[in-house]
Formats: sequence, structure tokens, C-alpha cells
Amino acid sequence: MSGQYFQANLDSVQEDEDTQVTFGGKEGILFVIDAASSMLDEHEGKEANLRLALRAIEASMKNLVVGNQRDLVGIVFYNTQHSPKPRFEEGAAEIVVPQHTCILLPMDVPSVESISYVTSFHSSDDSFDFHNRYGCDGAASFADVIWLCTKMFQKCGYKLQSSVIVLFTDNHLPHAANIHEHQQAFVKAKDLNQLNVEFTLIPMREDFDGDLFYKEFICTVMDMEMENFELDVAVKDVETISSRIYRRNYRKRCNNYLKFSLGEGLELSVGLYSSVRHVKYPKSFMVDRNTNEVITRKRVQEVYDDVEQTMVALMPHQQKKFQEIGGRRIIFTTQELATMKTFLPAGLRLLGFKPRSAINVSYYIRHGSFIYPDETSISGSTKLFRALWQRCLDRNVVAICVLTLRYKSPPGYVALLPQENVVSGQDQVEYNGFHLMHLPILDDVRDFSSFSPQVTTVSEEQVLALKGVVKKLKFRYNPKHFSDPVLKNLYSNIEAFAFKTDGEEAEDTTLPNASEQDEQIAEHMPNIIREFGEIVVINEGGSESGKRKNTEPGENARKAARSQAPVDKDHIVREFSLHREGKLTVAILKAYAQQVGLSTQGAKKADLIELIRQHHNL
Repeated sequence: MSGQYFQANLDSVQEDEDTQVTFGGKEGILFVIDAASSMLDEHEGKEANLRLALRAIEASMKNLVVGNQRDLVGIVFYNTQHSPKPRFEEGAAEIVVPQHTCILLPMDVPSVESISYVTSFHSSDDSFDFHNRYGCDGAASFADVIWLCTKMFQKCGYKLQSSVIVLFTDNHLPHAANIHEHQQAFVKAKDLNQLNVEFTLIPMREDFDGDLFYKEFICTVMDMEMENFELDVAVKDVETISSRIYRRNYRKRCNNYLKFSLGEGLELSVGLYSSVRHVKYPKSFMVDRNTNEVITRKRVQEVYDDVEQTMVALMPHQQKKFQEIGGRRIIFTTQELATMKTFLPAGLRLLGFKPRSAINVSYYIRHGSFIYPDETSISGSTKLFRALWQRCLDRNVVAICVLTLRYKSPPGYVALLPQENVVSGQDQVEYNGFHLMHLPILDDVRDFSSFSPQVTTVSEEQVLALKGVVKKLKFRYNPKHFSDPVLKNLYSNIEAFAFKTDGEEAEDTTLPNASEQDEQIAEHMPNIIREFGEIVVINEGGSESGKRKNTEPGENARKAARSQAPVDKDHIVREFSLHREGKLTVAILKAYAQQVGLSTQGAKKADLIELIRQHHNL
């Protein structure tokens, strides 16, 4: 999340929405772990919180390798008795470590060596002799911990676009409210706010009371109102913790900063954020067979020198391009081409407003963005942005603008759709701001009037036969529930190759769960089978046609019996063993009883349950 290049083809100057954007600087993430004795307790067969935190950090580092290869990661322990030197000393040589703190990993890009070290640390029996090498002590000053974190950000050797501190602890009150260390901690909180450092807390106990200290501390760091802030609940799942860290780390990345012109002499600054994007597969590259070094290619244009009779390299400023028009070659220099492609400077320009109803879903041509005000470039942008957003909401209108993403990008028309905050449970799924929707031009609209597709007629009976199925199989879509199985397997194989382990076959979450679907529509299954057995006839050519119902009840019953799908034995036995046989319908019980050869003549639901129970000795 790398460089952007302009396509030289004049016929294809449209900006590619999949092109990755260059971000100014790296992002630094510092994991801080409380090493108090309570974090190392392994009572009642539960894993120690310190091991759980390190496993979550390991998973987060692997996520960063996949998603943000340029980011820096460091790990710090506090409340330790000793301060041994870190494994990789070159990244922390200039930092003076305060008492009762130590650096496990200096700030650096995650590598196979650093991830393997974290893996070995939490998987060893004694955590690398933790009690003797590090020791447990609760005397660390929280202000000293924050000071160490800021020094590590400053001494990392790179320009950081953003900095994040992720704290793992089970102590909800590091210092009493009436002592000097408590006041010093809030002084450091204000320092973090001035340095634009984000602070994230991962509670490691279920009865964690964040109101005692951390709620006010985080609100001071993030400059938020306490009544509008809620701490995350404690979790004991590595995937949940690592995804929470990765999501918070990812959400504030801005793709571009633009000036938004509302009229003559009236401008504000906004940032563009990706609301959805394609996940790109890692590019393949050639390596030397013997040394495994990456082979780089360099293209050089050469011309033949008649005088010297040799090939001479042609420099970029010496190259020219032409377009053949009317039998003549019109020659352009590279500077002229750049001037021709620059229609408007980068930015947003307001044209006017349209009713919200004027924006049709069929206008979707490519991924849009989300825009939010940026105070760093133009002061007062937030107030002006909010005024425009509020008036668009009140009047139910959208703003029509011209967008030029960057230098030499072609301009395009966009609509700004206002959106309000939407909170679902603990997660905020929508934010105040504008959705930026790309609008089509005349060349993007296709004419389908020449097509004459074959119209398939569907009877009302066929529609009614599937209404119950559709209703039962409805669910609320959430992209977090589905992963790309091909991409997941690819990264699993790469990880196995890097760490010399066995790769795991990823589960394909895009495939439907047939047994669960059968359970959901079991109530409607007999009706579906009967309706389709009598209404839909599949011809040999594959076409479907309606068939008139037979009004003779005996014939219908025979057809329904012939069309009845076999009932899963394992499902029936499982329901009986869990004492949920009462939830099974009479149709399912009767179909299964007939399937195993039991007589169901005149049997009621209780009789059918007893017959099946006796048949399987349940």
C-alpha cells in the first residue's frame, strides 16, 4: 500500500483504479507488552497472556508483510527487573532504555528472522528463560514507557507518515491517581497528541476496567470527548486481536490530498480514502538460478550511427513520438506530450448540485473513494466541509464535481454523496463524509437496443415455490466473512517456503454450506420438491417449461414420493442425540421413517419420533 506510472498510450489515458498509490513515508507500529507476573500466569490450563500477546504480534507481523511491506515494527517490554540488550542491537544503539523496561525488537521492517524470533520466544517452554533474563516487576513508570516509545519512533531512521502504539496489559490502573507518576503519564499523553501518535489498548482480562485510567489517557492522546469513546472489550482469540490491530492500522491511510475548489477564491483541503479496492496478487520476478539474486531488467533505446558504424544509446530527451494523420507524421517531443496530457491541475472543482434521485446505481463504472477534510494544508477546511456536507444532507442533494487525481491525469466527472455515521455493535461501519462516485460519459454508456434476448416466462406457481427458500437463505453480507481462497493458499505456500514449514490448505469460504442450507429450508423442502416435480420439466435441450398440475391427489402423492430427496441420516441422529428432535418437521420425520423402512400409516409426530428412536436405540 508503491509507485504510479502514466500509460504512454494516448488511446488509454483513463486512470486505473487498481493502481497503487505512493504514500509519503512509512508507518511505525510499536507493540508494548506489560511483563508483570500476572501476564505470565498459566492457571487452569489457560495460556499466559504474554504468550497470547506475542502470538497476536506474530500474526500481525505476517499481515504487515502481506499488506504493508514497508512498515516498521518494534516490541517493548515494561515492568521487567532487567534490561538485556535486544536481539538485533543495531536498531537501538543510540537509545537509552529507562529502568524496568527493555527492547525486545528495535523498529525495523518485519523479516523472516524477526518473525521467527518472536515465534521461538512464545513457543519455548520458559520463554527464553524469561524469569531470569528479564524478570517480573511492577515498578515501571508509565511515563518512561511512553518516552521510550517516542524515542524509538524518532530514532528509527525513516520518515514516518504515522505512528501507532499498541499496548497489551491486564492492569487497568498502572499508577494511583494521587501520585506524581500518574500526572506525568498524562503529560506524556499530551506529547503523543502533539506528535500525532495513535494509541491502541488491547485488554488482556475480561473484567478490565478502562474507566480507571486508560479511557481518559486515550482520549487525551486522540483528542476525543470521553462521553463519545468506548474501549474495546477483552478478547482471547489471536485472529481477533491481530485483525483488530491490522484494521486500526489500515483505516487511516490516505491515498491522496487534494484542494477542493468551491468557487472563485474559496478552497478547502480534503483527503481521499479507498472504501474498497482489488487485492493484488504478488508479482512474480526472475531470480538467478545459482545465487537466488533478483534479476533486474533495463530497457535502452539504441540507434545506429552511420559515421561510427556502431549502436548508440538514445537518451530520453532525444526521443520523439509521432502520430500519423492524413499520410503525414506529426512529431511531438516528450515535453509537448506532457503538456497535451495536462488538462487541469490536480484537485476537485464544484460544478453544481443535483437531486439524490438523479444518481442511478447503473452509473457505477469503477471503484469510488471516500473524502474527508484535511486541516494540515488549509486551516478551517473541517468547518467548511461540514457546512457543505450538512446542507447536502438537509436538502437531499449531491454535489457534481470535476476530479483530476494528480499531475497529467485526465479529468472526470464525479458525484459527492453525503453519508452519516452508522455504528453496528462495537464497530463503526460508516463515517460522516462524502462518497466520491465516478460518473460515466457518453462513451461509457452502451446501447443494447439491437439485442433481442430470448424471454423466459415464469409462472406464478414457480415464483411461489421458491419464495420460502429465498426467505430462509437470506443473510446479511459482511466482507470479513469471506476470503479469497486462491490468494490465501498462495500466501500460505510462500509463508511455508520462507519459514520452512508445511503449508496449510485454506478453507474456501465462498462455497455454500449445503448441509446448513438443507437445515434452514427443511421446513419448505417437501413443498419445493412437490412444486418442481409437478411444475418444472427439464427438456433434453436444457430449457424449462411449465407443466399443468394434475388434480388427482393420488397421482400427486405418488409424484411427491418419487421426487422426495433422501434425508441425511447423520443429521437425524445428531438432532436426536442433542434432544432437538422436536424441532424436526413431520414431513422430515415421515420421509426419513419411510426411507429406513418404517411404517408411517396414521402416525403422528410423537409416534414418528418414537419409531425413529427405537429404530436407532437412541
